[in-house]
Amino acid sequence: MDLWSDFIGFFTGILGPVSQPPFSAVFILFVSVALALIASWATMRFSDVEQMKANMEEVSEWRKKLDVARKTMDPLLLQEVQDQQGRIMRLNTEMMGSRCKPMCIYYIPFIIIFGILNALYAGVPVAFLPFNAQKLLPFLDPMLGTNIVGGGFGLWFWPWYLLSSLGLGNLIRKVLGVGVELGM
Repeated sequence: MDLWSDFIGFFTGILGPVSQPPFSAVFILFVSVALALIASWATMRFSDVEQMKANMEEVSEWRKKLDVARKTMDPLLLQEVQDQQGRIMRLNTEMMGSRCKPMCIYYIPFIIIFGILNALYAGVPVAFLPFNAQKLLPFLDPMLGTNIVGGGFGLWFWPWYLLSSLGLGNLIRKVLGVGVELGM
């Protein structure tokens, strides 16, 4: 008896009503919004977002100054940039650590959710595009989805989730003031 398989099987049974389009596409949109909200909450709760923005601004200004110094080969500007390099490296390390803290909170739930959804939608198109994308880009079939008899293209779970998450997740993070400015 495999506990993980039983766990996944239990949830795929419960989620049966949303296992076929169009409900699958809407459900995955809902999941991507929920996960973006959880990730944004964790970022706001466990990171100093304002400090990260200030650090990003300082690093950005330093990089601009570095570019100018390299182009002009101004010895004084090159020396100034080199003198600040240690501090900038410490800021980058601090920002990376600050970005990783929230991941400790939501990483395990994300793995569980994706394990369930991957099992639920294995080999089944979850969303349909009303045009034949594979005619223009033949590599799409079977990598991102499959041709639908009668016209259209059916996307697999992962491509549809990524499209949903990139669009809605970035919008949510921008509205909440986290993520987009931070390069997340």
